[in-house]
Amino acid sequence: MIQNGPILVTGAGGFVCSEIASALARIGADVIAVDQHFDTETTKRLADVRRIEGGLLQVLDGGLGRISAVIHGAAITASPESLGISRAAHIRRNMDMLTATLEGAKEAGAQQFLFLSSMGVFEPNDQPHDGRFTEATRPTADCTYCAAKHAGELLTASAADGGFTTLSLRLGNIFGPHEAIRETRQHLCLIARMVAEARETHVITVHTPQAQREWSWLPDLANAVVRLMDEGLPRDGLRVWHAGSPPVIGDLAVARLIADRMPGTTIQVAARPHADIRPAMASDVASAFSGVEWTDMSAALDQLLRVEVTT
Repeated sequence: MIQNGPILVTGAGGFVCSEIASALARIGADVIAVDQHFDTETTKRLADVRRIEGGLLQVLDGGLGRISAVIHGAAITASPESLGISRAAHIRRNMDMLTATLEGAKEAGAQQFLFLSSMGVFEPNDQPHDGRFTEATRPTADCTYCAAKHAGELLTASAADGGFTTLSLRLGNIFGPHEAIRETRQHLCLIARMVAEARETHVITVHTPQAQREWSWLPDLANAVVRLMDEGLPRDGLRVWHAGSPPVIGDLAVARLIADRMPGTTIQVAARPHADIRPAMASDVASAFSGVEWTDMSAALDQLLRVEVTT
């Protein structure tokens, strides 16, 4: 399916989607990468990719020509309070980007549409299956970002028709190189924050020592998304999938692995009470993610710590 024509990747200046765009380009796909802004580092990494810089709605209004597929990752993850906007405005911005991209994709002849959703749709007390959150777990989170993602899953499924196959893919905890803070994404992942804290203070504070989280090494995740698109999105069955069953490790164990690689770093555990954390993600669906050989945390950290974390 990937060789059928150009693939539009929205949010391609960001952490996750820039890696997906790069992975698509490595296998010879014709990629159109769209984002409000591409920083210098991302521009270098996507030097061989067609990049369009500007507001997504304006880019879509200008027309993209024919496209074969869309991976929609553009989203505002920062809280409405941090952006100085209302909750209603926050929801509308995310929904406007999705609905405009769905419509634009259909008009441009796209046959596949993948919406990147989030495990943020879940609350910690939602009901796990065999100790992990799977596609069978009903999400109940109602923060503005969570609600937009859950609503986006419903809208994406509803937009499908005979020649337009859609799927939502929930992503969990992700770490990898080239992560940076942006206006619309104002926090680094926990692992990157631990590394940055260790570099700055030589102390890693573990706020949730009881937490057990799944961790997807971003290059592995991006390659699996490429395989998913290349195989073709499923026409039948569940319309929301989880991005596999990545390996699970505790926050305290991650901190120790980082400290072992950064001489002079100590670990302290924050005082109680510790916040509740959702169970780890898993998938009950046979997919391109089923056979992923996820990079071991130790090996991934060895790679990550060779790259400076941008803060």
